[in-house]
Amino acid sequence: MFDRFVHGILRVPYTLHVYRYSEAKKAKKTIVFLHGIGQSGKTWDDVVEHVPDDVNIAIIDLLGFGDSPKPEWASYDAKTQARAVARTLLTLRVTNRVVIVGHSMGALVAVEFARQFPGAVKALVLCSPPLYKMSRDGRRILERDNRMRELYAKVAERPENIIMLSKIAKRYRLMNPSFDATAINLKSYVAALHASIIRQTAMNDIITVKKPIRILYGMLDPFVIGANIRSVAQKSENITIHRFTGGHEVTRGYVSRIANTIHKVLQ
Repeated sequence: MFDRFVHGILRVPYTLHVYRYSEAKKAKKTIVFLHGIGQSGKTWDDVVEHVPDDVNIAIIDLLGFGDSPKPEWASYDAKTQARAVARTLLTLRVTNRVVIVGHSMGALVAVEFARQFPGAVKALVLCSPPLYKMSRDGRRILERDNRMRELYAKVAERPENIIMLSKIAKRYRLMNPSFDATAINLKSYVAALHASIIRQTAMNDIITVKKPIRILYGMLDPFVIGANIRSVAQKSENITIHRFTGGHEVTRGYVSRIANTIHKVLQ
């Protein structure tokens, strides 16, 4: 009850679990890594090996995942997540403008963070952002957007299948090893699916962000609608697209592409 009073009624943001935090000597730049739905900070293990030694690194478990709090009553929308990320960075005493690297749902949270706290952001690197177009009344207006929404809704109806499918995907290395679909975080997964992805506003919000944004996505990614990404890039001179032959998960060749993009942003 006390937890719900503080974080629900008083709306005090949660402090999230920091999977990894490293401070470099005389570092002038900080990179914040945000993982995708159902995953954790472990998503970035292979990527951070390629980050320069003179850069601070903060890898955060988003609300409901990894070792962060998992309140059953909470809203897992991008706004709530972004405010929790902001408070977590304050506890780490990160005062310089940060480069945020977000994957999938984490990319949507990164967009919301930049919208709420523009003075804290230097640039965004968005990996496989599931941007879905919405009309003003909140309904999807493109055929493929509708199909994706229906797919997510069916997954949410039978969440137990997520555990089974994740085991198969991990066995054949189709999914990042950090994906953790268990009975413990299944409610968080479903809540985040509804609040952060199905009912997102990121496609409208991203064009209002006045920071350099680099978007990476694979042409074989089943969760990304390339036409939507190209659409936002046409509306904002701040957005640069990097498309490659690949899928959704941060594995194999995707790791080096993300690392190369981070180096370019830091330069």
